[in-house]
Order: sequence, then C-alpha cells, then structure tokens
Amino acid sequence: MSGSLVDTNVIIKLLNGDEEAIRLFDNAQDIAIPVTVLGELFYGAYKSSRVQENLALFIDFASNYPIISVDKEIAVAYGEIKTQLLRKGFTIPENDIWIAATAQTHRRLLISFDSHFKHIDGLQML
Repeated sequence: MSGSLVDTNVIIKLLNGDEEAIRLFDNAQDIAIPVTVLGELFYGAYKSSRVQENLALFIDFASNYPIISVDKEIAVAYGEIKTQLLRKGFTIPENDIWIAATAQTHRRLLISFDSHFKHIDGLQML
C-alpha cells in the first residue's frame, strides 16, 4: 500500500467531529482525496443552506491533501470493477466505482463507512 484514500462520508463525519472518523483519519497514512470525492463535497455544499460556508470549509480541508484526478489507468480499472460487479449481480453508486478504481490504481487503502465496497475484489479497505 502506498497510502490512504478517503471517501466523502469519512470527510463529512470528520468535519462534524465524529470520533470514529477522527480515529480512522488519525491512523491513516499519506492521505489523498480522489477528485470524485471533491466533486461530491462541492455538490453537498451547493445544495446546502450554507453554500459559501461549506465551500470554504471543503476548499480549506482539501488544500491540505493531494487530489488524485481521473486518468486512463483509473478509467480502465473503473471498467473492470463495473463489469465485475455486474457479473456478481451487485450495483453500487457510480461515483463509488470511480473512487474504488482510484484506490486500486494508486494502491491506496480506501477509508469509507460504505459497506458496499466489500463487493469489489482486491480493494483494500480500512
């Protein structure tokens, strides 16, 4: 493993002071954020009643970590993961497939509270 990748739900809980999220975050190494997670955070900010406050919070938080963008390797992994899930009869949100593909491609431990990631073969999770 070459570090950790955090899911949206962990960041939200962390920013809200959730003790389990804080513990997971404190134990994580070399944290990075997938661009897909950043998009989910901004979506949440724009649909909230405190748009500017949440945008500032998320921008400030994200400025402390590298952002991993989608590239050809991640797109290939996305296709493989989505096909694998289809063959198993499982569906998970599209963005989560992109997040899993990013974690696998960059050999990072995915930190998430979503249990549906367990259906993805070879994905390392905390």
